[in-house]
Amino acid sequence: MLNKRILLLGGSYAQIVAIKAAKEKGLYVILFDYLPNNPGIEYADEYHNVSTTDKAVVLKLAKKLEIDYIMAYASDPAAPTAAFVSEKMGLPGNSYKSVQILSEKDLFRDFLIQNGFNAPKSVSIKQNENFVDKISCLQFPIIVKPTDSSGSKGVTKLTSFADVEDTVAFAFLHSRNKRIIAEEFIESSGEQLHGDGFVFNGELIFNYLGDHHYNNKINPFVPFSTTWPSMYKEDVMLKIDNELKNFIRLSGYKNGPVNIEVRINDKDEIYIMEIGPRSGGNFVPQIIKYATAFDMVDASLDLVSEAFIYKAPKQKKCAAYYVIHSEYDGELLELSFKKELLPFIKEFHQYNFPGDKVKSFQGANAALGVLLLLFKNNQEMNSIIEEMENKINLKIEKSVLCQ
Repeated sequence: MLNKRILLLGGSYAQIVAIKAAKEKGLYVILFDYLPNNPGIEYADEYHNVSTTDKAVVLKLAKKLEIDYIMAYASDPAAPTAAFVSEKMGLPGNSYKSVQILSEKDLFRDFLIQNGFNAPKSVSIKQNENFVDKISCLQFPIIVKPTDSSGSKGVTKLTSFADVEDTVAFAFLHSRNKRIIAEEFIESSGEQLHGDGFVFNGELIFNYLGDHHYNNKINPFVPFSTTWPSMYKEDVMLKIDNELKNFIRLSGYKNGPVNIEVRINDKDEIYIMEIGPRSGGNFVPQIIKYATAFDMVDASLDLVSEAFIYKAPKQKKCAAYYVIHSEYDGELLELSFKKELLPFIKEFHQYNFPGDKVKSFQGANAALGVLLLLFKNNQEMNSIIEEMENKINLKIEKSVLCQ
């Protein structure tokens, strides 16, 4: 791998791990990012101020730089670009079409229906279309969201037509391709399942799914934690595993990590809500590594260099990520942990510090920090997660609006 050149799309804090791993493997790391102050830049060998979603520009420069590989680590917006460039340049990677299906929510829903999977009834809406007419065929409650956003941005639950105009405008505000989707809400019989998987030669060879947790007081669509393993029974998890494997085989997605969300309704019907063509946010690959010893970052880099060898995890431990968050806008005064929490912490990634202005947890980008936690058993894990607010010293001075 010595002297091979890899182009990484995105240099945010969470993407530094991929940059470092690539360097450790002897790769020459070229980084594209439209934000010149992103922290990953200092770790790369070479940086270019380029938007990772501008496929034509990325392709042109990638050819000029004579790259050997391209990867969009933990990035929904950049995943189609990586596939587009790898396809055009004949590099290791996935087809652009397969990544499009996984990246764009309306195409994903269409694919589910066309291939016999359960899917909520939905409609795709373009900016100039009559959204009231299009939504009228759906039964409330309805979820309205951009087709191409991540981090729960632009998502709203509608229970009537009363706020439909503002809801649609909000979704379009967060849509790059100017398409949104409205779909009937699928009520889950338990927690929504969430986790990462890994695909090799068109087969889902690994996945570890846990239970998503939400703060309904702030925004019921922004998860603050996932706990592994799931509380669903083994026979249910086996059915889900088979459904996911079948989907991957049909999708054309050949190699790489996937981020998975699944719901089960009160009729025990499985709904694949999302399979993103990338690793999960909130350091999901890192906590899964602690729990299973499967290194998603290392495997992804070995894939692009065609040196991947799969070793099945021997065990799956109890683990969780927890997003530290605020219920309101304000100024952070204190963020520390009580002694009883410290033995469970494997990593702490802090985004905000005392004196910083913080936002209420309306989206993943409002996180104050992320804890990665490891436990001896489910009982220990659940008791700690349920009491997390009492184990974190979080003080925020609430903003007061001018009258």
